[in-house]
Amino acid sequence: MMMMMMMTLVRRGSKEAAHEKGQALVIIAVAFVVLLVFVGLAVDAGQLFIYMGHLRRAVDAASLSAAAQYREGRTIAMMTDAAEQVMNLNGVSPETVVVQTCDTNPGDPGLCFTPRRKLVRVSGTVLVPMTFIRLIGFDNIPIAANAIGEAASMDVVLVIDVSESMANDASLIDGDDDDGDGVADDADNGAYGIWDNYYADPSRCNPAENCHPMEEVKEAAISFTERVLDKPPAEEADRLAIVTFSNGWEVGGTVVIPPGWITSRSDAVSKIEALEVYEPGVCSEIPGDTTPGACRHYDVPGDVNSNFTGLGCPLFEWFDPGDASSCTTTNIGGGLKLAGNMFSLNPREDALWVVVLLTDGAANASDADDFPYGYCPYPTSSESPFCRDADSSTRHSPATDPAYDADDFARDMADFVGCYPQDSASACNGVLGQGAVVFAIGLGDQVLQTYGSDPIAHGVSLLRYVAAVGDDGDPATDLCEGLYDNLDEWKEWCGNYYFSPTGDDLDLVFEDIASRIFTRITH
Repeated sequence: MMMMMMMTLVRRGSKEAAHEKGQALVIIAVAFVVLLVFVGLAVDAGQLFIYMGHLRRAVDAASLSAAAQYREGRTIAMMTDAAEQVMNLNGVSPETVVVQTCDTNPGDPGLCFTPRRKLVRVSGTVLVPMTFIRLIGFDNIPIAANAIGEAASMDVVLVIDVSESMANDASLIDGDDDDGDGVADDADNGAYGIWDNYYADPSRCNPAENCHPMEEVKEAAISFTERVLDKPPAEEADRLAIVTFSNGWEVGGTVVIPPGWITSRSDAVSKIEALEVYEPGVCSEIPGDTTPGACRHYDVPGDVNSNFTGLGCPLFEWFDPGDASSCTTTNIGGGLKLAGNMFSLNPREDALWVVVLLTDGAANASDADDFPYGYCPYPTSSESPFCRDADSSTRHSPATDPAYDADDFARDMADFVGCYPQDSASACNGVLGQGAVVFAIGLGDQVLQTYGSDPIAHGVSLLRYVAAVGDDGDPATDLCEGLYDNLDEWKEWCGNYYFSPTGDDLDLVFEDIASRIFTRITH
């Protein structure tokens, strides 16, 4: 009996064990399925996150590209093509790309502002291939992203040298007998490219619109202006100002062309077209004349119809041979000072501040301040190069050093324009500037001229300093470093410095500057 009971218990225990084993298998199977579901969902979710990251980066880049196209006045179709190409280059093949501006979406709160801003929204969609949930019929899932790119509103100041040397390339002769000697000027002067003395007289080439390289400067500046001011005035988000400089003591020697900030393309173009080379008066030819400043000499004294023989400076030549400060006419520092002051006139903190300086020489004049005609300490007041010492590497302080000269003044004004407005003790010796982006253009051979034993041309040295400050607010970070050894290296473009051998090459320079004025992203 006992044996039968034991056998029954054992048999019953075996059945229960088998039953429990079956339950465990079911639970394990279910858990495995659930785990597969979670893994599958995790894989698909990860796929979505990866694709979304790629899409966002691609849309960001596309919005910048579209904004750049918007600045160029391109159509929506062109901007869409550009955005799609950039997305493809970023490894994303969009199903749809939509580009919108305030013109296409009037009243859109993300695109339409007063004052007007150059905003472009790019929206893109991508189909993300699924791995797990395609088992239940979802082969892919669409995702979308958008970004708003802004062609940064710009306040641009053109600082243009109008000193009398801007008529020195008056060799663009037309074959006429301009000097009245009965022989065509091209025969007088030989091959194209030789200086034609007749039109080197600013009083003749200005009304004839035949001052060179001034005419080429104006043409290049106009092309640049038309790219900056590319909208009707009521819609224009950018502003442009024009500063001209020659000497620093005469009224009108250095000036902001009225009314200052300009938003009308036609107004800006007409003001540039009206620019003229500095035109000093006629020399009296009277010994002992104390009239300050440059004047125009002629074969027949005082006769403007006779042959122009160049410029004189009677106060320096006949009365005070120890002070040439009234004779010099390249006040680069004064031009930069006025440019920097423009950014405090109806300032726009959200705009990109840009200064483009163009000169055909080195600094030899400055604002008058406490001196009759500007900074020109002895011996620079009586020896060439006037009003700057023969060593381009020196730097003096106006507060403590009597050797402070026109070149020092120009460098200080470069700091004023380009150094950042916060504490710049380390970068700019405590100077708080405007933080503008500054480009410096040297035009012609005078920029490359050296003096004495100085191994670096004065124009190159100064303009590259201006460019170094204007690149990142720090004069010590010179992107032209290593390119100071010889003439060929002085001509190389580097950082924000450009060299143009002739006026005809300026279009390329201004085109490159325009292409570098950057955009920014907002979301």
